[in-house]
This record gives sequence, C-alpha cells and structure tokens, in this order.
Amino acid sequence: MVGDIQHMVIETTQKIEEGWQGKPKGLLQILWERGWIDANNLGNYTMSGRQNASGVLMKNTSLKLLMAKYIDFEEEESLLQHHGRDLGVTVDRTPKCHCELAGEGIEYAWGFSKNYYRTLSLADKKGKQNFLDAVNKCISREKITTEMIRKFSRRARQYIAAYYKVWQKNQEQAATATVDLPIVDETTTPVEIEKNIKLFKTHRCAMDFDSSFCKASFKGE
Repeated sequence: MVGDIQHMVIETTQKIEEGWQGKPKGLLQILWERGWIDANNLGNYTMSGRQNASGVLMKNTSLKLLMAKYIDFEEEESLLQHHGRDLGVTVDRTPKCHCELAGEGIEYAWGFSKNYYRTLSLADKKGKQNFLDAVNKCISREKITTEMIRKFSRRARQYIAAYYKVWQKNQEQAATATVDLPIVDETTTPVEIEKNIKLFKTHRCAMDFDSSFCKASFKGE
C-alpha cells in the first residue's frame, strides 16, 4: 500500500535450520565414502597427518595424502587451465609458492625491476603519468636485456636441478626403504635450497628468497 514501509528482506516467523544441502562435503566425508576412513578412529585423521612415536609421518592419517592417491583429483584441471584449453593453449604450472622455479626466471626479472624502481626519485614517480612512465621504464628491454634474461633463466634452472636431485634421491631411498623417510637434506643439492626445504604457505617473490642475487644483478647492470 502507498505510504507503508517496504521491507527489503522476506520476513518469517519460522526458525530457519541450516542444513548440508548444497555445501561442500570435505575431504573426510569424500574419503569415507570411498572406504579409506576408519569410522571408529575419526580422531586419528588430520589435514597434514599425525606422527608416530619416532616422529615419522603416518601417511594413512593425512587427508591430503590419501586424497592425492586418486587420479581424478590429482589430475583435476584448474579454472585457468580449463579456460586455456578452451582458447587452444596449454597452461603449465610450477609448484605453488615456489616461484623460484618459474619459467625462464621471470621472478628475477620482477626483482630487478623492483630494485630499479626503488632507486628512482619521488619526483620521477609522483603523478599518474610519471608513475606509468617509471613502471614502463623499469620493465623495458632497455633495462632487462637479453643477456640479463639468460642470467635469470640459468638461476631458475639451478633451482629446478636442485629440487629434481632431492626428488630423485627420495625416490631411490623410498624404493628400498621399509619405513617412511624424511626429506633429503639440502646439502646434497648443487645450489643452496632454503633451509630444510621449508614449506612456504604465502606468496613470495625473488626479492624475498634471493634478494642478494637480485641486488647484485641490479648493481651489475
């Protein structure tokens, strides 16, 4: 009616009980449906898994590791890969949070550009057009030369070779071991991988994990 207050939500006097319909099942439920979960010992399962008395990870208690055994989950396409396939291109990914492995050392190029940008005076960066000009200058081929790109690519390939050697040695030991083994120490690799091969959970750039190399590249421009 004209003059009455119009409410923007549907009012009800009935109590709404939220259910599970339409909600994600979660790893525990999916694995239980596939027969991997002991319903009498649900407390044993965690996302990363539990350790035994010797400190060795019990893989059968890790929901992530159990789910990783399924090809349909392991080979699931990401949304980016799906759209890329529709466009007729292949999207190849590096491991998450390990940008030091990114193809042709692109993170080192970003690190170099950041170093150069920081050397510019505030006057050169003040204002929208000056800012855009400064950014374009930092990422131009005049600054990031072919020789420098090759240098960055070699650095990335050193990391790739180092991680591959760790993986290769793990595979060799796992083939003959009767118990789960910890990851191989980084001293066996050709370059210094981050201490104890830490598990990184946040975004990183080359300025974080290899700042000295980026700064040296910039100074040697």
